[in-house]
Amino acid sequence: MTVLSIDAPHWAILLGTLTLTCWIAAGLAAVLGTAEEIRHGQAGRFTGYMTPGLAGAGVGFALAMITILVSA
Repeated sequence: MTVLSIDAPHWAILLGTLTLTCWIAAGLAAVLGTAEEIRHGQAGRFTGYMTPGLAGAGVGFALAMITILVSA
């Protein structure tokens, strides 16, 4: 059984990809929430939690990426 060893640049690429994915999904949720608000007069509760949650996860991944690159 072998253990995969990943060095810092690979972790940075992985975390950067996750950061970008979270921020794109947060933007998409915000746009869909705006469309819902226009249609029905109120934003959905799910979208209201999803947008800051995904944006916060993206910031967390970005901070983790920075920490790994600085410490390497």
